[in-house]
Amino acid sequence: MNKILKNLVLIFFLYFLITRPAYSVNITGANTINSDSTTVQTYNADDTSLTITNSSTLSRTGQAPVNINEKENGTLTIHSGSSLTATSHNTVQGKDQTGLTITNSGTISSGGSKAINLLNAQDSNITNNAGGIIKSNTNTITLTENSGTGNNVTITNSGQIFAEAVSSGETNNNAIKSEDDTNNMTLINNIGGHIYNNNSSATALQQATVFIAAEDTATLTNSGTIENKAGPQNYAIRIAGSGVTVTLKDSGKVIGKINVADSGHTIKLQHGVGQGYYYDIDGNGTYTLQDLDGNPVVKGSAGSVGQGGNEMVDEELGYKSISLRNSLVRYQQSDEFSKRDKGWGEITTSFLKRDGDKNTLALDNEKIGIGANIFEPISDNKTLIFSFETSLQNISKNHDLDKFSFLTGMNFDKIKISDEIYSEIYFLGGASVNKSDRNILTNTTSSGLLDISDEYMSYEVLVGKKVIFNNLLPDLSFNFGYSHTPSHEESKYYKWDERDVYNGSLALSNEHQIFKDKKKNLYFSWIADARTILDDNVQVFYVNGTKGSYAQNNDLKSEFSLSAGLNYDYNFSQNSKFSMALDGLQTSQDTSGIQANLKYSYRF
Repeated sequence: MNKILKNLVLIFFLYFLITRPAYSVNITGANTINSDSTTVQTYNADDTSLTITNSSTLSRTGQAPVNINEKENGTLTIHSGSSLTATSHNTVQGKDQTGLTITNSGTISSGGSKAINLLNAQDSNITNNAGGIIKSNTNTITLTENSGTGNNVTITNSGQIFAEAVSSGETNNNAIKSEDDTNNMTLINNIGGHIYNNNSSATALQQATVFIAAEDTATLTNSGTIENKAGPQNYAIRIAGSGVTVTLKDSGKVIGKINVADSGHTIKLQHGVGQGYYYDIDGNGTYTLQDLDGNPVVKGSAGSVGQGGNEMVDEELGYKSISLRNSLVRYQQSDEFSKRDKGWGEITTSFLKRDGDKNTLALDNEKIGIGANIFEPISDNKTLIFSFETSLQNISKNHDLDKFSFLTGMNFDKIKISDEIYSEIYFLGGASVNKSDRNILTNTTSSGLLDISDEYMSYEVLVGKKVIFNNLLPDLSFNFGYSHTPSHEESKYYKWDERDVYNGSLALSNEHQIFKDKKKNLYFSWIADARTILDDNVQVFYVNGTKGSYAQNNDLKSEFSLSAGLNYDYNFSQNSKFSMALDGLQTSQDTSGIQANLKYSYRF
């Protein structure tokens, strides 16, 4: 019996030795984990790779499940649905390694330490793809250098990297941290990437979602979201050391303050021409500001405001003048003008579009409007004019300008200069009610955006003289436009000083009859207009109380416009008439437009 028992014990012991799981394994070459495992993976040669796939989990308590020490060109890949976790230790531990590549499409997490900890890493890349998660309860990704060799580490994120909530006594709570002696660290947060600190404890104010220190150089480029979930009054980004460059671009958001320590840093903004922004920046460090799109940027933190309607005042004056002159032509070709027995009016619809230009800071915009022009003769050569328009203009995709404008004045025609030469003169004055609504990028709100609105008046004067030659020569006109915008405040962030703009233009025009009989009338008209700003004071503005200024680019101060139109009238009877007009516009500032009106009149 004892012999049988001894044999059974021996058999059981041998089975245990053969079948028990290994707690640690040294790996070389290409390795794949396709089922759940708790075995520590230690890289034991250069050019070693480890892939976790098939929705598997590699997990470990009390030890790092992956160790990569003093090896070159190691590769770690976690596929979507798979995970790499540690309960109370670093998840990926790398020391004195070169050429490491970590690619995550699944989850890398640590419950009590760092998710990825690299000491003295060189020439290494960490890529977190869309859908990938890297998280921990302390500094999630840490780069440390203590031997003068920690250089050239790139982190590229399109997923989520975050530090979860910790106790109030925890002092380390950065999603990404590079220590003081690291060099050439690069962090790229792509569109859709989200890096955040989920700590709501009292220590969050001293922490930052991203902390980058550099001995010489480091770069952070954000097109996604970097957020401190403890609130925008806390830090999202802290930079220290020397030579850190932060680039905030596209529609990327920063939620939380930016802190600058030490010196030699650069903050670059690349949100597009016309995009307004305000970033709260504190600290005793020094930095330079650059707007890569050429927008005027104000240092007092960092702020800029798209000029919006201010940039296009002179253009709008010019287009309004051309539209008025086209309307005068239609009136003067009508039966009402020839008889001077009653008033004439039209309703117009218009669409204008301009392409933006980074080089000149021309803002792209689209404008749609509907208006009415009314002409009331008061004598043989005098006509009272009323002009109205309501329009909606979208500027740089982030600024809406709702405007109602009216003008009134007189036109004097048939002023004889000689037997073959006549002239006419018009002058009008009026005002516009401007309602502005725009969104700006800012780190002072929990959304990273702020909608601001404003309502203000502007005032306009249009004057013109046209010389009419009763021969084959085109008509010649001289036109003047003036606009005054009083000072006004656009939220607490932006304040505008008053501005005056003076336009002058020289134009050639003519009408060409295609056919005319008792029922039908079709003619072609055109205007070639050369406009320039005669005087334009610099636009002074304030960003959160700090003064800035905008001066129109020289290439935007002049504009050549060509307007051409077809005008058609059809008399159904003596008392019934249909009219149609279509005008096109093209300018040297890449503005194109169309204006149309349909009219049916019946005399009772």
